[in-house]
Amino acid sequence: MQEALYYLEVGNILYVRLSGHITAAPCADLRNRIYDRFQKQPPLLGIFIDMANCEYMDSTFMGLLVGFNKRLEKAIGKKVILFNTNKTCYELLDNLGVSNLVSFSDEPMEFPENMERLEGARPTNPEFLLNVHENLMELSDDNKKKFQTLGSVLKSQIEKKHDGD
Repeated sequence: MQEALYYLEVGNILYVRLSGHITAAPCADLRNRIYDRFQKQPPLLGIFIDMANCEYMDSTFMGLLVGFNKRLEKAIGKKVILFNTNKTCYELLDNLGVSNLVSFSDEPMEFPENMERLEGARPTNPEFLLNVHENLMELSDDNKKKFQTLGSVLKSQIEKKHDGD
């Protein structure tokens, strides 16, 4: 199954549908859409994510979930809700401690039709990758250890980029 992220807002609720193996490629576009929406009125009422067709997700997407959840809880006191999460994806989320932050539902949920596919046109950059992985590192000492090397490499890339400006 091909990687795909779909997005649509209906009634101040953001709907996201995942398909295939979700990697960093489409995540920057999704983050920008959702973070931009937090700046607008009326406030969001929720973020619902359909995991039914998600086979795998990488740490970038899971760090993004942590960021969405932090903002949603701060804004309205609610958690991101993941629908139809399979065992593999739940274990990935649980392994990094993300499962303790978000809510899960197996209740039938009608996700909207004609959702916009986010193509991942915006390239990921070291700042984005560092930010989402710092979200994960904040969750536990184990995560700090897991992502310490990645964090160091990304910080080095950022410093080189700024030195070259």
